[in-house]
Amino acid sequence: MTYKRLSYDMSATDPGWPGNYKMSVEPYTEITKGDVANQSKITLLNHFGSHMDGPKHFNDRGPRLAEMPLETFIYDHPLLLDIPKSYGELVTMEDIAAHHASLQQADLLMIRSGFSVTRRNAPDRYAAEGPGISSGACRFLMEQYPKLKAVAMDWISLASYMHGEDGVLAHQYLLGMYHEHYICIIEDLDFSQLTDIPLRRVIALPMFIKDADSAPVSVIVELDV
Repeated sequence: MTYKRLSYDMSATDPGWPGNYKMSVEPYTEITKGDVANQSKITLLNHFGSHMDGPKHFNDRGPRLAEMPLETFIYDHPLLLDIPKSYGELVTMEDIAAHHASLQQADLLMIRSGFSVTRRNAPDRYAAEGPGISSGACRFLMEQYPKLKAVAMDWISLASYMHGEDGVLAHQYLLGMYHEHYICIIEDLDFSQLTDIPLRRVIALPMFIKDADSAPVSVIVELDV
């Protein structure tokens, strides 16, 4: 088996949702200054970098990530779809419905738009002008594919900053505000290294922070080679 990491390293210089606090890393103790060990003080928004949205994020009746069963974060039937999108474009219900047969058994949907190249080349535009998944597509996912446990994407957020109101509704749909179940959201991943090799399993393990709705996540894919 071969393993690849789909989540990014975290850096204070990474793009973040416009207007939100991002991240800072400061030395706490340093061997070069006479301390016996190196330690760092890390301050970050829990919705920065590669992270997972738990239901509590937009649905106050929903659970926090730390309250959810571990099987929520293990996906034995991941599906990677190439749905090219550029600045401000939304994944539509029609885009999703075109893959209806493949989605029937999927427990994780990963959408590769190709927009991740913008993260390196134009990080401000990556944050402020990225794609999104429309609220209609999110409602369709909730109603048509009960086996789905999570949706992941290679851009900064389920919501496009350019379509704010629709992005709020999209989050509300997936996180269970209008349904009896929920689909977690994994934002800001890198699928560029994936090829045609079959995906065997994906594990998306968030930090389990007791009082936080959501958290940074490490995502590992197991390839069938």
